Amino acid sequence: MHPQIIALAAAEHVKDMQAEANRGRRAREARRARRGVIVITAAQRPVRPTAQVPCPQPPCPQPVARAA
Repeated sequence: MHPQIIALAAAEHVKDMQAEANRGRRAREARRARRGVIVITAAQRPVRPTAQVPCPQPPCPQPVARAA
């Protein structure tokens, strides 16, 4: 084949590949937009309260021992 024809075919192929890559990227971006942003964060330890809160229920009455 003539070198110019080969160069034109190669340029057309490159344009097609770039267009396909753009379509794929836009499709991925659209999927991410529909799903929402996924943020990866480090695992956090649960926060322990500094002071314990008393139980809202009063304590049970102490059993009374009876002499037999």
